[in-house]
Order: sequence, then C-alpha cells, then structure tokens
Amino acid sequence: MCAVLFSLVVQAQKVVAVVDSTQIKIGEEIKLSIIVEADSTASVVFPQEANEFLPLELLEAYKVDTLKKDAKYNLTRKYGLTQFDSGKYYIPKQKILINKKPFYTDSIRIAVADVPVDTLKQKMFEIKELVSVEKGSSNWWKWFLGILVLLALFGAYFYYFVFQLKAKEKKKKKKEIPPYDRALLQLNELDNSTLLLKSEYKNYYSELTNIIRQYIEEEVRIDALESTTAELIRKIEAQKQAGYLDLKEETIKSLKNVLQTADLVKFAKSKPDDAIIKADRNLVEYIVVETKEAIPEVSEEELRKDEEYRLRLLEEQRKKRRFRNAVIGVVAMIITFGGLIGYATLSYVKENTYIGHSMDDLVDGEWITSEYGASGFTIATPQVLKRVSPIKKPDSIQSPVNSEIFQYQSYLAPFAINLETLTFTEKIEITADQITEQILKQYEAAGTTDIVVKYDEYESPRGVKGVKMYGSATFNDVQNPLGTSQKRAYAVYVFEEGIGVQILRLMYAVDDEEGKKVLDRILNSITQIEEQQ
Repeated sequence: MCAVLFSLVVQAQKVVAVVDSTQIKIGEEIKLSIIVEADSTASVVFPQEANEFLPLELLEAYKVDTLKKDAKYNLTRKYGLTQFDSGKYYIPKQKILINKKPFYTDSIRIAVADVPVDTLKQKMFEIKELVSVEKGSSNWWKWFLGILVLLALFGAYFYYFVFQLKAKEKKKKKKEIPPYDRALLQLNELDNSTLLLKSEYKNYYSELTNIIRQYIEEEVRIDALESTTAELIRKIEAQKQAGYLDLKEETIKSLKNVLQTADLVKFAKSKPDDAIIKADRNLVEYIVVETKEAIPEVSEEELRKDEEYRLRLLEEQRKKRRFRNAVIGVVAMIITFGGLIGYATLSYVKENTYIGHSMDDLVDGEWITSEYGASGFTIATPQVLKRVSPIKKPDSIQSPVNSEIFQYQSYLAPFAINLETLTFTEKIEITADQITEQILKQYEAAGTTDIVVKYDEYESPRGVKGVKMYGSATFNDVQNPLGTSQKRAYAVYVFEEGIGVQILRLMYAVDDEEGKKVLDRILNSITQIEEQQ
C-alpha cells in the first residue's frame, strides 16, 4: 500500500484534460476541455453521458473544435460542469476512444465554496408560529383490512365450531348407537332427504346399499363394504352353510335383487320406476330385520374370545403409540442437538472464517478497545482488528516507511474496517491532502467507478484532528469478494502526528443507518495518538 500511496502515474500525451478554474462558487459553471491529438483519419469518440462526470453535474456539452497541426489534428471538446453543494470534488478520469482504443485523462480536483449571505441587505422575516392541521383520513384502509380480518376469523370460528364440530359430534353419536338401531335411523333419514325430488337416483341407491352393507359388516362380521354383489352373496351363503347365520333363501334373493338394481343405477345409469324404488327401500328394511333375527345368540365362550381379541387389539395399539412417541422423542432430540451444533458451527464460522458478522451482531455485541501500531492509536471496534502483514522488502532495500495494517471485514453486514499506521524513518514532506489524493487514485486504478468524493476537516470529540474524505462508489468484484460489483459508502480519515500517519478506512452499505452508528461510535472512541520518539 505504501508503494501505491507514493507512486506517480504517467499518462499518454495524446489526451489532455484542463479546466479554466479549480475553484468555483456553488452553482457556478466550470469549463472542462478535453484535447486530443490524432491523425486526420483517426476515429475519435468523446464522453457523452452525464453520469461520466459525477459527482459534478453536466450543464452542456459543446461542439468539437478542430485545429490542423502539421499532419495531425488537435480536437478539442468543452463541457460545462457545476456542483450545488460545497466541498472538494474530483472530476473523474474520462475515457476517449481513438480508433476504438481507450485513452484516459487525469482526474482533476475542484473546490466548491459557499456563497456568502449578506444578512444586512437580505430582508429577514419572523418565524411563523406552528399551526395545527387536522389529521387526514388516509388510514381508512387499515380499518377496512382489520374488519376483513375479524370477519374472516369469525367465519372460520363459526364454520369450525358450528358445522365441523357439530357434524363430528353427530357422527360420533351415531357410532355409539347399536348397528340395528342405526340402520333403521339411517333409513328414516334417507326417506326425509331430497335425493329423489332432485332425481339423484345414483346417490340415493348408493346411500341405500351402504346402509345394508355397513349393517351386515358390523353384525354378521363380513367384509361387505369392499365386496362386489356376487362376492357378498357368496360370503352370506357360506355363513349360512356353516351355521353361523340362519337366514332364509328368500331374504338372500331379495338382497341380491336390491344390490343388482343398485349396480344398474350406479354404473349403467338406469332410471327405475318410483314403485321399484319404494319396493327396494322396504326390502332393505325387511333384510335388516330378518338378519337381526337370523343371527344366533353369542355363547359365553365366544364372548370370552371376543374380549381376548379386544384386549389383544388394545395392547397392539398401545405398542404402536409407545413406538410412535419414542420416534417423536428421538426426532426432537436430533433436531435440538442439530440446532445447537448448527448454532455453534455458525458462531465458529463467523469468528474463524471470512464470512463475518451481521450488522445486528456488530451493533449489539461486546466492543473491544485496543491500541494499534507503534504510535499508540487507540480505538474501540465491534471486533478485534487482525494484523495483515505487508509485503516484505529485501533487507538490502531500505524503506523510508514502516507500515502496519490491521483490518476486519464482514460480508454479511456488509462492513469493513482498515487501519494503517505509517512510521517514517526520516522526515518526508507529505500532507494529508496528498495522501487522500493518492488513495483516490488507488481506487480508480483498481477499477472503482461512480466515485463521489467530498472533503472536510475533522476533529474527534476528544481532540484528535485530521482530514476526512468520504462519499460513495461502485467497487468491483476484486475489492468485493462476494462476486459482484457493489455500491458502497466509504469514509477515509487521515491523522498526522509527528513523523507518523494513521489512515482509518471504513466501508458500509449506502443509506445504512446501523452502519453510520457503528462508524460514529468508532470515531468517538479515538482517544490517543502518541507522538513518535
């Protein structure tokens, strides 16, 4: 870095940029002239966009003047520039294309002075009193949104507790009713439905057959709901032959006829007469009654077997619940320990890698006050600044400058601190302005664009004086290892003390209020710069 600070830049003689004045008042026009010496056949392209002259504003781009000189031409184009804020600015390097080859001018420093205000000639007015203004009704949409949310919550509450819970409770009560009584109840509910009035024969027969199938499944212990008509009839006949069901052949035949009629309605879209529908409904009720009477009484031995089966089923359900709870517990432990390990890993990564900390971590964390360099430069920072060893020169080469660099950079925030302390082995005539100018040239050489520069004298709350250079710029991906060019706010503070110089650089996101707070806290902590002995 030291070599960069004190290096000289040699520009090509084909392109020259001059201004008619380096000091202007706010709003005053300054003329920038770009002079190009080229062959008569050369193609020359001058800057054309207003943003190429930032932080100065382009007022007017004048026509190109041409002057023949021997076998070459001198092309001159003038630009009218101004600035409406006081301070020190730089006209950035300008790119001129000669036969599509780029040539660059030097950057030029411009000082913009305040316009003095004569309060004796300027008429003064009294400050007007505060006037109360009625608050507008621009927040009506918040009330409207709140009402909509309340209505939605009330609707969800009403739907869930009135309809869903009521339906679940009704279904639960139905299951508690014995199968025989529930089948008769469902037949009465089917009679009171409007399915036949709407000619919904398919739905009607579906309900009718589900009633008889569910009753047979629960009372006779036959898989009736998932069986076809033929399969169900065969299972009932097998139960009859085994002596488990004393059902008449006529009843079995009636059941087969009802199920076959239902199959025709559901799958063949048949439309039965009202008399057939009524007869099928009565047959279902008759089958329910006949089946109830055909079921033999359960012996004590069968009841005991059923009780054993029920207990065995309950035990299996308990085992399943215990296994499920154990799995949930193991998963919860894995998630908990995984979270702790992840948090510890993230903390380690923040402390020991190049990712860094978030802005909240920097603001709310514990700050460290340390002394850096041989000059005793003492500041407080959110993280300790790590020493960065500069490039060592061979022992045979005597350097007039000893440099120590300390820095911290976070790509999560984003935020960066760079502190360089320079100690001169012999007295060198160099000013803070010269250092800031070299730093600016260093930015430009590294490919930084859209540089906005301001200068101010600076004095910390504890009396440390220096020069402040600040503004914003777009730093390229070399300076921003996150991978893309980023616009950042920057501030450079140069403090001169004896034969030593301290350069403090800070970089943060544009318009980041938290970043500005961190910067102010660092500057307010500067307490001492010991004079070199």
